[in-house]
Amino acid sequence: MTLGKGRDSVTNIAGPDLQATIQSWDESAWSLAALALAARGDSPPGLAAAAWELLAAAGLTGAPGQPPRGLGTSTPRQIASQAAAPLHQASALLSGTGNGWSAQSDEALLAQGTASAQAARPFAEFLLPGMGDLAGRLAAPGARMLDVGTGVAALAVGFAEAFPQLHVVGIDILGRALDLARRTLATSDVAARVTVRRQDVAGFADDAGFDLAFLPAPFIAQPALRRGVPRVAAALRTGGWLMVGGPREVRRHPGPGRAHPAEDDRLRRHAAGRSGIVPPAP
Repeated sequence: MTLGKGRDSVTNIAGPDLQATIQSWDESAWSLAALALAARGDSPPGLAAAAWELLAAAGLTGAPGQPPRGLGTSTPRQIASQAAAPLHQASALLSGTGNGWSAQSDEALLAQGTASAQAARPFAEFLLPGMGDLAGRLAAPGARMLDVGTGVAALAVGFAEAFPQLHVVGIDILGRALDLARRTLATSDVAARVTVRRQDVAGFADDAGFDLAFLPAPFIAQPALRRGVPRVAAALRTGGWLMVGGPREVRRHPGPGRAHPAEDDRLRRHAAGRSGIVPPAP
């Protein structure tokens, strides 16, 4: 079995420049699929072998069955989800079923959420040392974090795992995502320290206070964002921190055949269903 086999029969339908671009993007899509299949670890043997073969050819692994190079602190499952998330979302857009975050499939929500769980450890390693006394506060009994737009609660679980004293409250307006979040928590060792509830950030209030709050602006409708930010800020304890996630940094154009991040984000925002704002890059 060869991943992508058969696609060459329909390639020569455009001029050389466009054709080369299509072929490059075609290979990228199949490479993402191979990474997701190989890292997931539960594919049928023939399919898994084809995926490992493609990864080896790309230089991402030395031999079939070896973890992809460059995992860092990420788990293979997180890498599989990061690779699969854009494929799920793009497929839903093309089929007409995914124009809006609530319309995405369970698989897309889980993939995006699981990929986001990687954020906790880089946060602890690279950002936290420059955030005053927050490290000590997160390590103290009674530490609390608010995760706005918690989705499937993967990020909330990731932070609870990284900080053993931390209690995380996750809120979301999408009931189906919260159902998936409860499934996530049912298999988690930190379920006792993560609470999820259906609540709109535009009307948020909490008297107990938080040491840290995360608000993913690209996933929140702008009217709710404008009303919600002051409410979240008001719920912080004295000296607490509010982190606001934004769209990907705009960089110089990467060259022929490669989309500029800004143009890429204009399409991504339709998958999130948020006018004028876009999902953060993995």
